[in-house]
Amino acid sequence: MEVFLISFLILVVWLLYLYYNDKKYKEGSYYQVTKKPYSSIKYDLGRRAEYLTYKQLRRFENSGGKLLFNLLIPKGYNKTTEIDVLLICSKGLFVFECKDYSGWIFGNEADKNWTQTLPQGLGRSHKEYFYNPIRQNAMHIKYLKNLVGWEVPIWSVIVFSDKCTLKNITMYSNYVSVIYLSSTENFVTRICSQIEKNFYTEEEISAIYNKLYPCTQFDYEERERHIENIKRYLSLRII
Repeated sequence: MEVFLISFLILVVWLLYLYYNDKKYKEGSYYQVTKKPYSSIKYDLGRRAEYLTYKQLRRFENSGGKLLFNLLIPKGYNKTTEIDVLLICSKGLFVFECKDYSGWIFGNEADKNWTQTLPQGLGRSHKEYFYNPIRQNAMHIKYLKNLVGWEVPIWSVIVFSDKCTLKNITMYSNYVSVIYLSSTENFVTRICSQIEKNFYTEEEISAIYNKLYPCTQFDYEERERHIENIKRYLSLRII
């Protein structure tokens, strides 16, 4: 009987824990925008990287910032480009490309591809190549600027998981940074503290958010079918 009661109490505590986590998750803007269940984050590395980045950034919502996820932005010829995470705040826009990688990462801003080196034991390693995320995010920003204007600063931030090691990353451009996930909040705080001017009012932040929000509400698998609708939503420049 005592074992049964202990097991029952453990089960109750576990169910309460799951209920609390699910409730807290659904109150956050990541769920409010994406409508993705918490369970999907566990099994989708891309979603998990976005969500962990969101957790680093949600503090900025307390000071008027707004966050959007998985924005499908038209780039012409019936194609779109997808932004992982966008922070809209008074100091400008931060566009995040999230990478949930492990191993050693090598990359140069000028190169087409970067390298991921994974250990295989006994002194051996395996190399994987992936498209330069700085170039990838530059394309996102190019088409985003067509909507929000070119005057306001936009930071390109490539966020890598803390599971990896950034071994040799070379950058040349201003407003481009490659960082670890755990430093995301401090990075944005530092950038914002260095800028005295506010580029957006609260009303303008809301206007940008409301205009871009529909771009987050299309299924990735069906995005080609929705391109014309996206274009219709974005037919006028925001600012």
